[in-house]
Order: sequence, then structure tokens, then C-alpha cells
Amino acid sequence: MKKYRSVSWQRNLLGIPPGILEKISQIDGGRFLVATTKQISTADLPNYTHLALPSQDGENASTLPLVEMGKYSTRNQEGWEIKRTDLPKIKKTFYWETPNFGNASRYGWHFHSQEREVYQKEYHEPLFYRTETSVLKKAEASTLYRIGIDQIFDRTASNFESELLFALNLLQENCGSIDVHSASATREDYIKTIALDWEIFPPGTMQEVISALTKGRSYSTSEVALMSDRVTTFEQLRPERYIRGSAKFGSYIGAQYAHDLVVFENLKYGNALYILYQDWQEVSKRSRIDLLKGTDAVFDRVPHTEDWKRTFAAILKREKKKRRI
Repeated sequence: MKKYRSVSWQRNLLGIPPGILEKISQIDGGRFLVATTKQISTADLPNYTHLALPSQDGENASTLPLVEMGKYSTRNQEGWEIKRTDLPKIKKTFYWETPNFGNASRYGWHFHSQEREVYQKEYHEPLFYRTETSVLKKAEASTLYRIGIDQIFDRTASNFESELLFALNLLQENCGSIDVHSASATREDYIKTIALDWEIFPPGTMQEVISALTKGRSYSTSEVALMSDRVTTFEQLRPERYIRGSAKFGSYIGAQYAHDLVVFENLKYGNALYILYQDWQEVSKRSRIDLLKGTDAVFDRVPHTEDWKRTFAAILKREKKKRRI
């Protein structure tokens, strides 16, 4: 079991407190923030360094919760998966390499595949929620802070309670206090924080594709290098077009090979490639949070192991053959 940082408060909640749900039900419009106020003494400040607390009246600070703060802080950065033993098993193809004649250095490797019946898995990408902190009132021996999650929530949204429980636990792990407050943001403002629209680009030369994917955006050198590697891999299998997430979701890139064969990944997350087998128009309407909701019965997840590119190529060739591409 992972060892988390020691804290002086209860780390997690098993469920949403009834008082929180009651307060949300009374908020006009149903849009709210998960945020609390907390008085922290000067002597106790060292216990909150993980929040990067501001020091002056009116100052604000934002930070990504550290994984060592708890299970939800870890999931927020790394994502998580659930084995669905309550659902029927499905057939999945597994791929692996073995050395030829027991000597890979002399004879090379051989690629294998095998179909097995396995339990469905439900994957959840990391959310990368941040904590936002501001000074409300400063005194000689203590300071009153507002501490919250940088996400607007809506009680009419699908999976509202599961998303709320996640945010409450994230806040609880990091400051030991929870609350909710009305958000003045409009419904459109709320949707913008979760909606993942896609921009489409035709195939071209490597430089043309990279230029299209990076245009108007700021990417780090490592992200551009990663993007170039992915485009090279996608191009070898001749996509119909390239895609990237719009606006703040520009870290999502991928390629479309048919109306029901799309691959993508998150450059900032970057530990697996997803291959979807559903109608692209339907997929494109989903929010970032709902993008991979459900189980792997309708997609393949290719972790970036040493031979992931060969696995990806094998799956794509299989799927393109099914579609007579």
C-alpha cells in the first residue's frame, strides 16, 4: 500500500455528507464550487506547505495536489482503473514479444498475440484539478484562507455525485475541511471547463502536420518531441485526418482512420494510447470527463510499454482489415 504524508485530520470521506447535498439543492441554477474557509495559525503553517499558501491580503495561489497527500490526489494526477467483475467477460487480444531460440541478441524477437476472455476494465483519466487558495483576512497569529478546487460543478450534470465525491475528497485530503458555495458562472462557463471540442486537420508532410497541431499553442520542447513521435507512428498507418483538442484541451492529439476507428492520447498524461471503436460524431460530443466513460468493451488501451508501437500497429492492421481499408 502506498504511504501517504501524515496529516492531523481525517483523510477521506466514504460518502457525501447530507448537509452538503442539502446546501447544493438550495443553490440557484445548480452551479457551485467545492471550496471552504479555514483559519490557520502561523505556528501551523508548515503543515500546509503543499498548498503553496499566499501570504498577503488579496493574494491568490494555485497548485496541483501532491500525490503523497492521499488516494484522490494520486488519482487526480495518475488516473485509475476498476476491474468490473459485475459485468460479463469480453474477448481481448494480448500481444507480447519473446526471444527467438532463447537468444534475442543473436536471433532477434518474435511477436505473439493471443485472445482471452477477461473482465472488463473501467479506465479513468487523471483530472488534473488544482487547488486555489486566497487570503481572506490576515491577523498577527493566524490567517483566514479560502481553499477550493478550480472546477465549476453542476448538479444537473451526469455522474454529478461521483464527481462531487471526488472533489470533496481531494479538498479533504489537502486541508481537512470541505464546503460548497454558489458559483456565479453561467452554464456556458461551466461547459467550457469540461467540454472537449476537436479540431480536424488533413494529412500532409510531417512538418505540415506538426505545424497544424502546434499552431496558436504553447508547447514545451518535450511535448513537441512527443507529438512528433506520435505523428510518425500514426502516419505509418495512413490516417484519414489528424485531430487535436481545442482551446485548453490542446494536449489531446490523435488520428482518425475510419468513422469508427479513432486513436488519441493526452500529451500531458502520456502513459497510454486509446483506440476507440465507436462513431466519431458520437465520441466528439462527449466532455473530457465522459470521453472514456464505460469499459474497455468499446476501446483498446495501449500502455506505453517497450513494444507498444508494434502492439498498436497490430491492432490497427486488424481493425483496418475488418473495415476493408
